Amino acid sequence: MADDGKITSYLFTVEIDGIETARFQKCEGLEAETYVYEVEEGGLNNTTHKFYGRTRYPNIILEKGITDNDDLFKWYKETLLDDQKIERKNGSIILKDIENNEVKRWNFFRAFPCRWIGPRLETNMGSEYAVERIEITHEGLALDSN
Repeated sequence: MADDGKITSYLFTVEIDGIETARFQKCEGLEAETYVYEVEEGGLNNTTHKFYGRTRYPNIILEKGITDNDDLFKWYKETLLDDQKIERKNGSIILKDIENNEVKRWNFFRAFPCRWIGPRLETNMGSEYAVERIEITHEGLALDSN
């Protein structure tokens, strides 16, 4: 099977509860890692057996230039700073082709924002944009392919 359909990594969007929230410049943390533990067998066999344990999902880290869209910061504020009940949401990271068609979708579940980092403001930074980051913790990841 040929793997000729190369896809760019810079065209993606983020949906939270089915609504596109913002366009981001960077996304990290689309990962799942399953712990593997080993049990050594004694005697004549001298064999090591491997078993799987729990799977963990690192935080999704999203980075974008500052805009007037502050929906994700409001979600963070309402969830963690205003002492309200944590509002968990499902979301997706959607990779698109150059014609803006969906190619792949990573769905994450029972998520809430756990960290927000504002822009680094400095007068001698040149032409760099003001960038904010938000980290979203979640309880699972699934891949949908079109």
